[in-house]
Amino acid sequence: MSLTRQPNIVCRWEPTELASTILSASSRQVIRSWISSSEFLDEHHDPVMLLMDNHATNSFRNLVQATNPDFAPTVVLNELLRKGVVEPLDSGYLMLRRSVYAPAQPWLTGASRVGQVHESEDDIPRRRFNDAI
Repeated sequence: MSLTRQPNIVCRWEPTELASTILSASSRQVIRSWISSSEFLDEHHDPVMLLMDNHATNSFRNLVQATNPDFAPTVVLNELLRKGVVEPLDSGYLMLRRSVYAPAQPWLTGASRVGQVHESEDDIPRRRFNDAI
């Protein structure tokens, strides 16, 4: 079974409150894709380091375009760098800082969803952002 198919979403990580607080909506979406889309996770379901080179297969640009083609990769990258969410390495890779994602909290949702693979992002239970029913 291959975990590298794009539609599969792995629920091992979730963004921290820090990421949800300091980042714009578009950057939060990119971070959520980075930590949940099997295309951007390694064999242990940890976020991979992405190349800053726009022409590489595993580049930051590909992550942003896979998240939403309307997002500008340079704008998202500048925000993440400015806020210290990613770290550029001398090797040309971008590393997502560990303070931005944490293990999913299955005991808060009632049923364990850690490690589950979903066919689409719409299948994943989400937190309500307001009290409207």
